[in-house]
Amino acid sequence: MLKVDKNITLNGSSLVNGVQVAWMSATISSDGGVGANKTITNQELYNSNKVEVRADITSFEEQVYKLEDELLKSESTEEVTKIRKAGK
Repeated sequence: MLKVDKNITLNGSSLVNGVQVAWMSATISSDGGVGANKTITNQELYNSNKVEVRADITSFEEQVYKLEDELLKSESTEEVTKIRKAGK
């Protein structure tokens, strides 16, 4: 039996003067699970630019939350539609 899982992956980089300082990744699965990672790739630039890099990380996390909420809302709407169609 074939089982197919649908996942959405987001990747982001925090750059300082064109140099990557941090890398972020998040995967949202079709069952609503979310996995996220962040890696500091340039510790020296991170230490001297923490405010900016942390703002980028926060912005990335907010985008993940927004997409997660949109998917949950979409799934809820689809479920209501299925229930209504089944009731007819």
